[in-house]
Amino acid sequence: MATLRQIEPAFEDVAPGYEQIFPSVVLRYREIHDVMLYFLTSLGRDFIDIVELGVGTGELTTEVLRRFPEAGVEAIDVSPKMLEVASQKLLPYKDRVNLIHSDFGTYEFMREYDLAISSMAMHHLPDKDKLKLMKSIHRSLKEEGVFLFGDLIQSPSSYLDKKFFRIWKNYLRFNGLSRDEIDLKVKGHLNNDLPATLPELLHWMKEAGFRDVDCLWKYFNHAVVVGIK
Repeated sequence: MATLRQIEPAFEDVAPGYEQIFPSVVLRYREIHDVMLYFLTSLGRDFIDIVELGVGTGELTTEVLRRFPEAGVEAIDVSPKMLEVASQKLLPYKDRVNLIHSDFGTYEFMREYDLAISSMAMHHLPDKDKLKLMKSIHRSLKEEGVFLFGDLIQSPSSYLDKKFFRIWKNYLRFNGLSRDEIDLKVKGHLNNDLPATLPELLHWMKEAGFRDVDCLWKYFNHAVVVGIK
């Protein structure tokens, strides 16, 4: 079972073209971010202290900083190349971002936050580490703090899970990927991805101590989940 450190080379390889590649391989990738951002702004709150798990190239980070002008973000990622790309993208906000090279699954949070966010990252953790991370985030949030994440999920139905997998492969074909490229993506998914089911994620969030937990959005095998402390 691969750890974040073990799959770091895969992130290093795609970092330079990540923002162009991801929308063509992740169903409704932009919509995942749109849902997350719309929910946060709809709360009518000022989020000041924010931590992001798996910052990637800083796409979500940029939008959060733009919408919350008083906020500062601790942005964690296991890939130095991802952080290098993110540092350039986030130059306009350099005084408000602290980029941290670390495995967010084992990172020790040393302060309290108003908000924890993550996009397409937690599914790389084994299930026991997902729950461990949720508990760690819960401890690190202030009262009424929010944990919001969008991620790859697995259907509780093996029949539907196979259908969703086929839909994803068709999506890759529709976006012009060659057979070899699709085979590579499928291999990466099978080797590196450890998605949980939505019922499991909601249950673990409650077990971690979150008071209000729900799924805000779901599209086939992707979902946006929120928990409020």
